[in-house]
Amino acid sequence: MTFSMLDWAMVGIMLAVLIAAAMYSNKFTQNVSDFLAAGRSGGRYMMTMASGMVWIGAINVVAMFELYYSAGFNAMWWVMLTTPVSLYICISGWGVYRFRETRALTVAQFLETRYTRNVRVTAGIMAWIAGIINFGLFPAVGARFFMAFCNLPLSFHLAGMTINTFPVVMALLLGVSLFFVFKGGQIAVMITDCLQGMFTQIAAVAIVAVLFFTVFNWDKVLFVLKHLGDPAKGKSLLDPLHAWDQAGGFTPWFFIITIICYFFTLLSNLQSQSYIASAKTAHEFRMGATLNQWRWQALLVFFMMLVLCSMVVLHHPEYQNTAKEINARLNELAASQPNKAARDALIGQLRVSSTIPYILPIGFAGVFCAIMLAALISTYDSFMHTWGAVFLQDIVMPFRKKPFGKKQHMLFIRLSILGVAIFAFLFSLYFPNPENILMYFALINNLWLGGSGAVIIGGLYWKKGTTAAAWTSMAMGFILGALGIYFALAWPATHHGDKFFINPQWWFFDTLALCIVAYVLVSLIQNKNFNMDKMLHRGKYAVEGEEHKESKESVSWFKKIFGITPEFTRGDRIIAYLIVGWFLFWLLVFCVGMVYAKIKHPTEDDWAKFWHLYLVILFFMAIVTTIWFSIGSILDIRNMFRQLRTQVRDDSDDGFIRHDQDADPTTDAS
Repeated sequence: MTFSMLDWAMVGIMLAVLIAAAMYSNKFTQNVSDFLAAGRSGGRYMMTMASGMVWIGAINVVAMFELYYSAGFNAMWWVMLTTPVSLYICISGWGVYRFRETRALTVAQFLETRYTRNVRVTAGIMAWIAGIINFGLFPAVGARFFMAFCNLPLSFHLAGMTINTFPVVMALLLGVSLFFVFKGGQIAVMITDCLQGMFTQIAAVAIVAVLFFTVFNWDKVLFVLKHLGDPAKGKSLLDPLHAWDQAGGFTPWFFIITIICYFFTLLSNLQSQSYIASAKTAHEFRMGATLNQWRWQALLVFFMMLVLCSMVVLHHPEYQNTAKEINARLNELAASQPNKAARDALIGQLRVSSTIPYILPIGFAGVFCAIMLAALISTYDSFMHTWGAVFLQDIVMPFRKKPFGKKQHMLFIRLSILGVAIFAFLFSLYFPNPENILMYFALINNLWLGGSGAVIIGGLYWKKGTTAAAWTSMAMGFILGALGIYFALAWPATHHGDKFFINPQWWFFDTLALCIVAYVLVSLIQNKNFNMDKMLHRGKYAVEGEEHKESKESVSWFKKIFGITPEFTRGDRIIAYLIVGWFLFWLLVFCVGMVYAKIKHPTEDDWAKFWHLYLVILFFMAIVTTIWFSIGSILDIRNMFRQLRTQVRDDSDDGFIRHDQDADPTTDAS
C-alpha cells in the first residue's frame, strides 16, 4: 500500500495548523512560570484534551494495539472494574489538591520543602534516570510505526550514499517535537496538545463510522476471535472467565495491579506534574481528570475497532492474499533484529499498524496518520519538557546559591530539553527492541515509581513521615528496580531462554508494597511531627487570596457516592452525576456479569452478543463526547489567552526555594 496525495495532504494540513498555533502562543511566554506551568491558566476541558494526549502517544497506541490483539475483548471487561476506581481517585482530588497547595512547580521541589534538599536532588536524579530510559524507547517505536504504516523503504540513496531510513525518521520526529517545546514552553505544549486532542477525537469518530459501515463485519470478527482463542486453555478472546493465561501476561491481575499502583504513584508520574501546575486551580484539574476518564472510555471503541478489523484481514480466509503481503512486509521490517524472539516481538508491535492502511479508504489513511503524528508530537514534547525541566529544576538548581536570571534560566531549560532529545535518539538507535512495551514500562519505571509513591503520598498526607523514611523507601525501590531489570535481562541467558518467573508487573507491585511498609516503619520508629500547615500554606501561613477554606457545609451520603464536595457548582454536580453514574452502571454490569457467568456458564456466542452491543453504545458515546469536549476546549483556549494577556507575572515563581532546608524540618513528637 502507498499513500495518495490526499493522505499526505491531511497530514500536512494538521501539522501546519499546529505550527501556526505554536508560533502564536510564543508571545505569551514571558517568564519561567509561563514556560513550566503555562501561567497556571488551564481550564478543565483544556486539561482533559491536553493532558490526555500525553498518554495517547504513538508508543502508547502501539502498546494498546498489542494489548487488544493479545487479550481481545477481555481487556475491555476488566477495564469496567478498574475505571471506576481510577475515576474516584481523580474526582476526589487525591494527591493533586495538596500538591497544588504546596505551590511547588515540580514534585521534587515539593520534596525539598517536605524533606531536605538532598532528598530533592536524589529523587530528581532517580526520576530523571528512569524517565529518560523510559522515554528512550519512544523514538524507535514511533519511527518503526511510521515506516510500517507509510510503507517507507528501509533505506534510500542520497548524493551517492545509501542511508538507513530508521535514524532519519527518528531525527525528523524528534526535531518537529522540539520545535513545539522551544517556541513557547508549556503554553505551546498545552495549546497544541489541546488542538491535537480535539482533532484526534473528531477523526477517531469519523474513522469508526467509516469502519462500521464499510469494512466491519461482525460475523467475520466472531469467526476470527473463535479461531485464535482457546477457552479450554484459558486463552479466550471473548470470555473473560476463560482468559487466565493470555499471551503477554495480560491476565486479570495485570489490570488489578495497574489500578492499585496508580493509587500510590499518581504524582510519581512526573509527566503529569506540569499539567497539574498549569491548571487554574486544583479543582479545575480535578474536573479535567474526571472528564478525561470519560473521554478515554469513548476512545476505546476506536482502538478496538482498528484491532478487530486488522485481525479479520490477517486471519480470515477471504483476505489470505492481503495477509501474505502484510506478513512479508513485517518480516522485512524485523529482519535486522538479532534473534527470533526480538523479531517476533517487533512483528507483534507492528502487526496492526501495518494492516490499518489496507482497511481504510483513501484519505482516511492520511487522517489516521495525522492522528498518530499528533499523538507522537504531544507525547514527545511533554516528555522532553518534563525531563528537561526535572534535570535543571531538581538536579542543577538545588546546588546553586542564587537563582538564574530569567533569560538565562529559560535558555538552560531549552538546552536541557535538547539533551533529553539527543539521549533518546542515541538510546533508540542502539537499544534492542523489547518483547513487550507495557512490560518494559513496568520494568524501567520501577526504578522510580516503586519507592517514590510512599515518599510523595506519605509526605503530603502524613505528618509523621521523616527524611530517613524517605531515604529508605527510595533506596529500596531503586535497588529492587535494578534487580528486576537484571533478572529480566540475565535470566534467559542462564535458563535456556526462559523468562524470569516473576513478570515485571508483579515485581513492580511487590516493590511498591515493600517500600510502603519500610516508609511507615522507619517513620514510626523515629516518631517525629512535621509542620504540615506551613508546607500547605494553611492557617497563619496562608497566601493572601488563596486561603484554605474549610467548608462547614455537610454533604449527603448520596452526593458522596458521586464524589461531590461543597466546592462543586451546579454544573460540576451534573457532570459528576453523569460520569460517575455511567461508570457505576458498568461496574454493576461487571458484577452481575461475573455472578451470571459463574452460575450459567455462557458460551462465547453469548459473550459476542454482549460485546457487539457494547461497541455500538461506546460509538454513540464517542459522538456525544466529541461535540461536548470540543466546544469546551475552544472556550478554554479563548479564556487562556485572555488571562495570559492581563496576568501580572511574578518572576520569582521559578521553582527556586529561597531559604535553607538542608536540615530535617521535623521535630520530636510531643
